[in-house]
Amino acid sequence: MAKTTTAKDLVNSKVVQKYIANIDKDAQAAMDTVNANLKYSGLKYYSNKLVSDYKADESRLDKAWGNFNLAWNKVVFGKAKDSKELIKTYSKYVLALEILEQQNVKHSALVGANLAMIAAAFMKFAIAFFQEINKRCAQLEKDLAQLKALAEKAKREIKEAQVQVALNLIITGASMCLGPVGWTARIGVAVGGIAVHTIIDASLGPSSGSALGTINTASGETLGVAKKLSPGAQKLMGGVSAVITLKMDFDEVGQAEKILKEIQALSGRTLREYVFLMKLADKDGKKVAKLNQGLQAAGKMVRSNAGKFSSSKKKREELIKEFKSWK
Repeated sequence: MAKTTTAKDLVNSKVVQKYIANIDKDAQAAMDTVNANLKYSGLKYYSNKLVSDYKADESRLDKAWGNFNLAWNKVVFGKAKDSKELIKTYSKYVLALEILEQQNVKHSALVGANLAMIAAAFMKFAIAFFQEINKRCAQLEKDLAQLKALAEKAKREIKEAQVQVALNLIITGASMCLGPVGWTARIGVAVGGIAVHTIIDASLGPSSGSALGTINTASGETLGVAKKLSPGAQKLMGGVSAVITLKMDFDEVGQAEKILKEIQALSGRTLREYVFLMKLADKDGKKVAKLNQGLQAAGKMVRSNAGKFSSSKKKREELIKEFKSWK
């Protein structure tokens, strides 16, 4: 440490000049990084708080830098009596820079992983997919329940053997379909309550697993929908085939024709919708899963890079020793 005893010695010290030049260079670099990160196209998906806090950290550094420069200029022009104000303003300058550099690492990690845009693309497609699935499942549950009730009613009223066999197949098929449809209807419900900014905020904090974890679970479940629906489809298909091919040539046909035709129409429509749901879940479910892979990878990248902050605080505070040498 250079031994300084006067303000002039401090001003002329090469060591002091180097420290100040270095921290000023770092401060400018930090503010330039903020400006670059704030130009990110995905910024529109950030929470207001995340952006306002970042801007506030930049403003805090700008103010601390200005206050230090004022204090230093007083020393340069011989207007400072001691180093108290210089030390105070410089300490705040170092702290403000440290905070902004930490924020820069986090925000640069978000930009580098393109998390906001990836999350927005996932949520746009996934929400539409889950809403469509939920809507179709809700209608299917009603149709399947109605079909089962009609078949059970017809079974009580019509004793013809071939009709009984066909109705049993319908009842079994509808029963087997109701469970998987009910399960499918609940897939992705939790995802609907997640906003893009929630994913972004969570990726920077200790709760990173919450939003991405919920999404990952729902996305994984979409891959199992078609498999869960398939057994019921086979049974329902057999029942529909048996009912549609019934010949109305038995003794009870008069009173049974109306309900059987109703069952034929409803069973055919229900089967078509059920098969469409399977195909939709298979095709778009795979896309949801693929988009989720990209989202999870981006989230992992953010968490990894956001923690790569290296502090220079202790090194910068070495300058305070120089300031203290002037009493």
